[in-house]
Amino acid sequence: MQKTIFTKSLRILITSLLLLAVFFQKERSQLLMAVVFLIWLFVIIATFLWKPIRNLINHLKSLAVRGRNTNTRQPMPPACEPERKNTGNPVANPMLHQEELQEHQDEMMLRHIALRITDKLKSAYPHATWQWQGKPLLQNILQGSTVRISVEDMAEFTHADITFDRFGRIHVEPMIIGCFAAPPVPDDTEAVPAEAEPEPPVVDVNVWYELIGQKALENIITELNANGYTKLSIKENGDIVINRQKKESVQATLDAFPGKPYWEELITVLEENELKGKITGSCLQVSWI
Repeated sequence: MQKTIFTKSLRILITSLLLLAVFFQKERSQLLMAVVFLIWLFVIIATFLWKPIRNLINHLKSLAVRGRNTNTRQPMPPACEPERKNTGNPVANPMLHQEELQEHQDEMMLRHIALRITDKLKSAYPHATWQWQGKPLLQNILQGSTVRISVEDMAEFTHADITFDRFGRIHVEPMIIGCFAAPPVPDDTEAVPAEAEPEPPVVDVNVWYELIGQKALENIITELNANGYTKLSIKENGDIVINRQKKESVQATLDAFPGKPYWEELITVLEENELKGKITGSCLQVSWI
């Protein structure tokens, strides 16, 4: 539509300019032609801009009418609000319910972690029991923080540090925490006859080596290797001995040392840790060269 108007107006302009050039003198015709051209240019610009300007004006008017309607709208009086029926039941709080659910989930996770710790300790010390040294937060355990527990029936150990690595594996570091005390005074009362020894419990050799054997053997082997020794022997009672001047010399004693039926499995564990094991009579011989 605008293109048609432009074409028609251009024809009228050309015709007007020709007529002015024919009927008027040169100087006057040029002046009139300039005036006619300016008038035509103004009309064309107004024609092309009139529709956007009209749309803008209509939009501003609609916004003004909408604003007046909003201002004149009255809020609903309180009397018109529907009355709420009081059923006597408290309104459920979704946030409170979610917090209770989260606490229950954390409690269940801590209980599962406690069972894993128990299984780990009893694999090396079948009669071990333990307690949290201050109940930990589940978030701290999941982030790899160290948690301390107090233990009983784990040889001379009184506490242990528990950590979980990023793969979910549990690590236990037994330790002794106590105060200096005088040695116990021998009792003069009659000795009570010892009861029959119970059947030895089943031992998890891998866990025993991780918790007890590895650290003890590494410390002793480091010292012996520096002095030229290449092997040691472990007796059934856990005594670590070496031959010194053709005599046995006890270096240390391993706690809860697995019985002889577990030695073949223990040899496999030693080989995985670059040590060689061999059963020689009533001893387990361990060599590192």
